[in-house]
Amino acid sequence: MLSKSKISNAALLLSSLLLTIGRGATLPFMTIYLTREYQMDIDVVGVAISIALTVGILFSIGFGILADRVDKKRCMLIAIITFIAGFIAIPLMNSAPFVILFFALINCSYSVFATVLKGYFADTLPVLIKAKVFSLNYTFINIGWTIGPPIGTWLLIYSINLPFWLAACTASLPIFFIHRFVESTKRNTHEDGKPIAWNPSAMFHDRVLAWFIISTFLGSLVFGSFITWISQYVITVVDSEFAQAVIGVILPVNAAVVVTLQYAVGRRIDHKNLKFLMTIGTIFFVGGLLGFMWAKENLYLWALAAFIFTLGELIYAPGEYMLIDGIAPDGMKSSYFSAQSLGLLGGALTPMITGFVLTEYPPQSIFLLLIGFSILAWLSMLNGMRLQQKKLNNANGIK
Repeated sequence: MLSKSKISNAALLLSSLLLTIGRGATLPFMTIYLTREYQMDIDVVGVAISIALTVGILFSIGFGILADRVDKKRCMLIAIITFIAGFIAIPLMNSAPFVILFFALINCSYSVFATVLKGYFADTLPVLIKAKVFSLNYTFINIGWTIGPPIGTWLLIYSINLPFWLAACTASLPIFFIHRFVESTKRNTHEDGKPIAWNPSAMFHDRVLAWFIISTFLGSLVFGSFITWISQYVITVVDSEFAQAVIGVILPVNAAVVVTLQYAVGRRIDHKNLKFLMTIGTIFFVGGLLGFMWAKENLYLWALAAFIFTLGELIYAPGEYMLIDGIAPDGMKSSYFSAQSLGLLGGALTPMITGFVLTEYPPQSIFLLLIGFSILAWLSMLNGMRLQQKKLNNANGIK
């Protein structure tokens, strides 16, 4: 018989999967949607998507921090309802600014859900299985990215609005799963029963957190919204139809690799080998970017480059989670994960940066820029780890 905790975790993982199916059916095609429906130029689309992602992330940070003060179950339910409302609204709009506004609302609600979910796992799971469950969650997310885009591509044949209705429908089931099976959380307390102090201002003085946020920011410039900048690049050098074909190849490859290898890799990552593995992950990112640059109109090369690129993602996803979980005090897990979300602004800014580079410089320049960001992300992460080790040594009286 399954315990309540296992049923609760299973309900959350399934909810994460269903929400991602909806995102996967819509998000990769937003560039195509805006160019077709509103005849927006590629650089304007980049700015619009960047604004929507940025607004969504900034608002989600505040809500995520507050999640440490209230029931995380309630936070997730509110986020999902808002998520559904955004997808219902977009097909009903006839104005590009309103579409961007509701796209920002969708991203805000999803970011809140993802952040609170991490905090829920961090607060309720034993230390030994946190990385395993997070890897499972990331696996489920990528199963969603495997299923969502092909469904979205198929629905686009009949109507450009159908993917949004699908997203609203798939997000409805998690409301039932979480309401029925997920246990509410209580505030963390000391052994004597007194509540653990909640002091979000302490994050402003945490230099280790600052370096990890910088690393996340630079890394998310590369892989946070990689489907979006690839779409922009391919539309620029070929056309929107070939961009659809590239997306249809890259997303299944990316998701298939993560689905088959993420758990096996993630469960083996620990603090002893984290530095080495993050270095290997950076090498894979650089190799994948070089492959994308040389792929041109060869879908086989796009698939191979996506495979190499994804190997880096396999390591970075649980690695970044472990870095933050390792420095976050009890009672402030969601707050720290929300602060880390500030780094996701890199992924929000990528479409705007890509649009600028593609209109002002040779298209291949974008890959050289992203390779530079990958290396800087790795260096920032190493510096954060060095400061953390120094802090631990000082606490233990080691010089």
